[in-house]
Amino acid sequence: MKTPADIIAGALKEGRSALLEHEAKDIVRAQGITVPRSELAGPDDHQAILAAAEKLGFPVALKAVSAEILHKTDSGAVMLNIGNSAALAASIPAMKNMIAARTPGAVIRFFLLEKMMPTGLELLIGGLRDAQFGPSVCFGLGGIWVEALQDAVFGILPMTRQELLKMIAETKAGAFIQGFRGSPPLDREAALSTINAVSSLLTNHPEIVEIDLNPVRLYARSAVALDARIVLRR
Repeated sequence: MKTPADIIAGALKEGRSALLEHEAKDIVRAQGITVPRSELAGPDDHQAILAAAEKLGFPVALKAVSAEILHKTDSGAVMLNIGNSAALAASIPAMKNMIAARTPGAVIRFFLLEKMMPTGLELLIGGLRDAQFGPSVCFGLGGIWVEALQDAVFGILPMTRQELLKMIAETKAGAFIQGFRGSPPLDREAALSTINAVSSLLTNHPEIVEIDLNPVRLYARSAVALDARIVLRR
């Protein structure tokens, strides 16, 4: 498997300022962050796509991997909860048509199939490198709540454990993690571990200017990053 440095160097050599999703997930996985089980297949190899889904087990998510697509939802490049082979076979041309209409000229390099994960608390965990302040991390509610609630808070690195705990406590997400009204507490340590992994990536790889893990789905005893975006300095 390629190292994070190899993946970053390869993208920069191609002139790309953003990693493809599977590249970003390879990097965060190498840093200890859990991501869904996945398989890659060529965009025109329907048999390979169906075989990949069967290997993972339905339901699956189908995602188009393209250097020209930064926001999959806007381009129609993601379909969730596909429950069987017939539905997957119908989803492939439907997705290609949507992408052609919404993002003309986008080249689909692969289809990424991922095993669907159980529902959980959706978090935003990320970071960026500011020209004045250097690297920082962010944390808050993710998924559909990012824009609606604007829960994210930022902390400038390096941060101690106590500073990270305080940052979490300042958010609405922190209240959900703590548990209330019969809802059990969630795995705060898994959230902390993910934040620390993002911190390490920003610290150890100066080419990275932005990391966006959204959503990170948090459970009672684990966390899984469902989507990952990494932007590079060219």
